[in-house]
Amino acid sequence: MTKKILLFVLLGVLFLPLRAQEAAAGGSDYAPKAGNYQVNLLLGKGFFYSADNILLVQQNATVVGSGLTTDLPAYLTLSDPNSNSLLNMIGIEAKYFITGQIAVSLSGAGYINNTPWREAVDPTVSGDVTVFPKYVNIDAQLKTRVVANVGGQYYFTVGNNRIHPYAGVFGTFQFASLSAQSTYAGFDGASLEADKRDAGVRTGQLFGWAASAVAGIEYSLFPGLTAGFEIKPFSYYYSGLTLFAQPGLDAMTGENQDYAIFAQPVFKIGFRF
Repeated sequence: MTKKILLFVLLGVLFLPLRAQEAAAGGSDYAPKAGNYQVNLLLGKGFFYSADNILLVQQNATVVGSGLTTDLPAYLTLSDPNSNSLLNMIGIEAKYFITGQIAVSLSGAGYINNTPWREAVDPTVSGDVTVFPKYVNIDAQLKTRVVANVGGQYYFTVGNNRIHPYAGVFGTFQFASLSAQSTYAGFDGASLEADKRDAGVRTGQLFGWAASAVAGIEYSLFPGLTAGFEIKPFSYYYSGLTLFAQPGLDAMTGENQDYAIFAQPVFKIGFRF
């Protein structure tokens, strides 16, 4: 449905009245000017940088068969926001042109995912017949993720007044959090009940920043309407991690560093005014 709506909007915009094209017969209306604003719809797969295997919170004991299992550690982690289709919207970018060749930009995206808890239900068995099946417990989970980019770009002048290549730098900030809690306390009368009762909310937080070089090109389809492609030739990412296994305990901390070369390709559809 999202793809159909996007395609419909694009077709409608591309067949604007020819008056707009005639107004730009001289070609000057295609180039950005000082004081222009531009809003870009970002499409792609990799707007967030990876934190999916870093921010882990231990899962609570789970009902399996006739008892509890904690033999193998099970972990809750963030969902991967970079696994979407290439044509999906991943964010919005706002850009302001200080001069016809120098621009500053701000872009961002985020999501909140909330899963309420559900208590485990013990099975009801009459003889060899299961009257009511068991249900495993579901941890309450709250996942939050926000990313923001602040950047500056320099637009190069070329012979074709519809083509606008640029290069620049980006500073990125990312915040991610994950919390989980279960209400399960074990089977009635089970010896493991006291040991396996949830000790409280388990939380993890990740603060990250990145510095990137960026390069891209925009093509003016009509005055005020552009399509473009952008990539980051080099990026350095740093992430600091804080985990709390239960309330009252000291935090476990860690860090992660990533280097990326020619990563995070993004397709843009822009409106300049």
